[in-house]
Amino acid sequence: MDQSVEKAANFLPRVDDSALNLNQVDGRAVSLTAPACTAAEQYRTLYFRLERLRTLRPMKVIAITSALAGEGKTITAVNLALTAARANPDRRILLVDADLRRSHVADTLGLRTRPGLFELLSGDADTKEAVRRFKSTSMAVLTSGGCAEEPTQVLAGNRMKRFLELVRDAFDEIYLDVPPVLPFADAAILGCQSDGVLMVIRANETSMRQVNQAIEHLAGAPIVLNAAEMSAAPYLKSYIRG
Repeated sequence: MDQSVEKAANFLPRVDDSALNLNQVDGRAVSLTAPACTAAEQYRTLYFRLERLRTLRPMKVIAITSALAGEGKTITAVNLALTAARANPDRRILLVDADLRRSHVADTLGLRTRPGLFELLSGDADTKEAVRRFKSTSMAVLTSGGCAEEPTQVLAGNRMKRFLELVRDAFDEIYLDVPPVLPFADAAILGCQSDGVLMVIRANETSMRQVNQAIEHLAGAPIVLNAAEMSAAPYLKSYIRG
């Protein structure tokens, strides 16, 4: 794995031929499917808030999570990475599906699931096979691959730590879609290995108690933004947490 990830610094991965049909992309990936719509503008606003924070502190690896499942973390991660690729085509953007329990990135973008992160960490695939460029953008995608029997153990292992160290050198911005905080320990583990954590909250559904519990579970992780996704419409607004 190490040599192939290091070589990624010198080239953009090949375009994934399974992602050539835009009709296979989830319509909620508005940064690609409807870039002029209001929701896409809100994702751009969120992205440029992150850009402003980057002027204050290094933030190359951003973990995107939520308190509970179904709050829109994957859609937010996908749209942020697509927005980054559109806003800064000279930067190398990597979107990683680090949810080895219920992955959704591949389905959202119309990609094949394997090989992915699990195969890469297991030594069953190299970076050239697993990391694929999405269409003609500067965004590369690493899907989750297969489901691990013990996802927490895999994500807490030395191979994952080494992987994150290597991609820091190979890419300019890395977005991790990680499992929700309250049901699993995965988000806390990866949050502490990231430069910032963005929490997605389903407005009018997720209680403040659940949000506070999630923040407590992420103790030690640098929470930089909360994003509230409206349940009635794909509208996003954000505010600084710290």
